[in-house]
Amino acid sequence: MKLSRLVRFLLVAFVLGGFFGLVSGLAFGGPEESGPASTVRVTQGTSTHASAPAANAATTTSAGPLTEQRARAMGANEMGYIPILSYHRIGSPEGEYTRTPENLRQDLALLAEEGFYPLNVRDLVAGNVDIPAGKSPVVLTFDDSSPDQYRILDNGSLDPDCAVAILQEAVETGRWAPRASFFCDFDVPPFGQGDRVREKLRNLVDWGYEVGSHTLSHLNMKKASLEETARELAEAQKRLQDLIGNGYAVVSLAVPYAAYPADDSILASGEYQGLRYSYSAALSLGGTPAYSPFSTKFRLLHLPRIMVTADALERVLAQLKPGSPLRYVSDGDPLTVSAPQDLPPELGDLLPDLGRPVIRY
Repeated sequence: MKLSRLVRFLLVAFVLGGFFGLVSGLAFGGPEESGPASTVRVTQGTSTHASAPAANAATTTSAGPLTEQRARAMGANEMGYIPILSYHRIGSPEGEYTRTPENLRQDLALLAEEGFYPLNVRDLVAGNVDIPAGKSPVVLTFDDSSPDQYRILDNGSLDPDCAVAILQEAVETGRWAPRASFFCDFDVPPFGQGDRVREKLRNLVDWGYEVGSHTLSHLNMKKASLEETARELAEAQKRLQDLIGNGYAVVSLAVPYAAYPADDSILASGEYQGLRYSYSAALSLGGTPAYSPFSTKFRLLHLPRIMVTADALERVLAQLKPGSPLRYVSDGDPLTVSAPQDLPPELGDLLPDLGRPVIRY
C-alpha cells in the first residue's frame, strides 16, 4: 500500500513538473521562429575607409545614397574655386605681413559664418576634401614658423593670442576643425623656444594640423643654384620628418618669396648627396582662389594663395558668395565628385579617370 502511494506521488510530480516547464518556456523563452531574427550580425575584416573607390561603386552619405537629386538639392559643386589663405606674423600693429590676434579671430568667425570649413594642403592635393555636405573648403597657411604662431607660456598653457591658440579656440565653438598648414624653416628654431620644437611639431600633427617645408633658410630659389635648392629641399624635409617622427611625411612646400627656380620640376622630387626628397604640392602667391583638385586647371606645383591683409578676405568671399557657380560646395562624400553639367568655363573641365564615382546633374 505504501509502495502504491509512493508511485502515484512520483507520477503526479512528474506530470506537474513538465506542465510548469512548458508554461515557463512559453512565457519567457518565446517561440523559436516568430518572424525576422533579432540577432546582430558582425562582418569580420571590413574597413570604414576606402583607398580607391571603384568607378561604379554605390555612394552614400549619412543621410543615405548620394543621387543626382540630392546633389542638385544641396547645390553640390566640387569643381568650384577654393581659397588658400596666407598668414605670417600674428601680432600688432596690423601690417602687410602681420595680422592682429583680434583680426585672425574675426577672420575665422567670418569664414564659419559664410559656410567655409578648413582643409589641410596635403588633403587638398590628394583630392581628399572631407568636409560636411553643403560646406565649402578653405585652406589656411602660416609661413615662417614665427614664435607668435605657436607660443607656450611658462605654466604650460598656450599664449591665448598666438595663432594655434586662436585656431583651437575656434575649434571649441563646434563650427571649425583643427586644420591648417604650417610651413617651417630653420633660420631660427621653428616657433622659437628651441627646447620645445619637437614637442610643438608633434602637437600640431597630433591635433590634426599639417607641417610643411619652407626650405632651410627661407631660400630664394630663383637666385640659388640648382644644387643649393636641392640641398635645402632635401634637408628641410628630412629634418622636419626626423623631429616629428612616427613615419610622418612632409609633402607640402611653400615657396619663399614665391620665387621659383628656372626648372620647377626640382620642387617635385630630387636628390642631394644620396638624400632623396619629394613634394606633392608647392604653394605660391597670386591673390586668386585655387582651382578644384578635380579640374584640368589644377596645378600641383603652382597653387595660388591670397595674402590676408586689409580687406582681402572680404573681397574673395564676395566673389564666392553662397549660390555662386564659382564656389566649391561639398556633397559630403569625400570619395565622390559631384558637379553641375553646366559649369563656368573658367573653372576648367573635369579630369578624366578620377578613379572614383562622379555625379553630374
